[in-house]
Amino acid sequence: MAGALSDPRLQTVTEYSPPGAFRPSRLRLHPGPTQLRLMRMTAGAVGLAGLVFGILAIGPFVEQHQDEIRPLAVLSFAVLVGLPVAIGLWGSWAPLRVLMTLAALESVALPLVLVTWPLAHGDASLQSHGIPWPLGISALPIVCLAVVARGALVWGYLGLIGALTVYVMFVSNAAEDALLLAIQTGLYAASFSSIFVGLVLVGLQSAERLDLLQAGERVGAARNAARVAREAERARFDGLIHDGVLSTLLMAGRADQLHGDHVRQARNTLAQMERIASGTSATGVLSAERVIFEMRRLATQHAVRFVVEVGEETSVDDLRMPAEVVEAMLAAGGEAMRNSIAHAAGRQSGVSALRQPARRVERRAELWLHADVVVLGVRDDGVGFDPERVRPERMGVARSIVGRMNEVQGGYAVVDSRPGRGTLVTLGWLRR
Repeated sequence: MAGALSDPRLQTVTEYSPPGAFRPSRLRLHPGPTQLRLMRMTAGAVGLAGLVFGILAIGPFVEQHQDEIRPLAVLSFAVLVGLPVAIGLWGSWAPLRVLMTLAALESVALPLVLVTWPLAHGDASLQSHGIPWPLGISALPIVCLAVVARGALVWGYLGLIGALTVYVMFVSNAAEDALLLAIQTGLYAASFSSIFVGLVLVGLQSAERLDLLQAGERVGAARNAARVAREAERARFDGLIHDGVLSTLLMAGRADQLHGDHVRQARNTLAQMERIASGTSATGVLSAERVIFEMRRLATQHAVRFVVEVGEETSVDDLRMPAEVVEAMLAAGGEAMRNSIAHAAGRQSGVSALRQPARRVERRAELWLHADVVVLGVRDDGVGFDPERVRPERMGVARSIVGRMNEVQGGYAVVDSRPGRGTLVTLGWLRR
């Protein structure tokens, strides 16, 4: 159990609480991967639009300043056109703070240009100079702000630009109906800009929701992985207690004195418990001779006849098995042998057992060694049983045999038994 808890991959499973999940900030300070990708794509589109609108604005700018080009007017043009182009060039790869800084500068520059319009551009009239050139690119700063800010701030900024548009149009027009024309132009400009702003905000909001869903799925998957790891660790520990600790105590209790097999099994059980505590498993590989030796010793320890069969095209000298597989096969095979000794004769417990003659049961362990598969079969001709009727809480078959073999890569276990027909437990490992 300690191994699962000490795994650093499982310690990162926490409640998902993204920045601003319940009280979102006005700025997109912590965008998810999907939202950030869309922000950068929009920044590229802003850069391209800035280049196009900047070229189109050169003519009106020169026409409206044909009498005198003031330095402040040149600076205004360079900032309003240059910042969107810079956002397009750098926004796709630069850090987020760079993108947000450029967008903030652009969104501040437009109101300043509009407020200082009379000072920087004089008293040009609509009849002779057309619509003031900053109004032709006023949608770009609003979209820039929409990339890095949320709805309320963006819509408020859009209203501000609409009001300043009315102001600039009014002070630039000497006609009698200047105010009406200014209001109409302001409403048109705000409506036009709101289309692009709405598309950007809806897209970024959808991307944010997608990031939240993906993050929730990742957390759910991590939780499931942690739960599966805990259950597997618990099952492994329970199986070790059942197969190792209890069987060792049972052997020691039945024997008159301890001998080498008892000490060896106790050492193996302690080693397995230490590996569980450290979250590791048996490592290395074992030769075929070592596998045969361990299997034969296991069979001898349980007084079971042992037979070895080697495939025709298999070289024992070249055959190797992972230590983890051998350990699992020894544990599952030992449990199968102990189950046979305990249940194959079919004797009942209690007083009635004294009246029943002891049934002779033949047991045999068969080890097949082949190049691609290694199989250990534990069979007896006892009373047998119905595997479907074994209660789930009985760990001997489900956990200690089938479960243990299924834990190792390429391992499998099959329990074949019928009442009155004996039992065959097949433990196999496929080389992959």
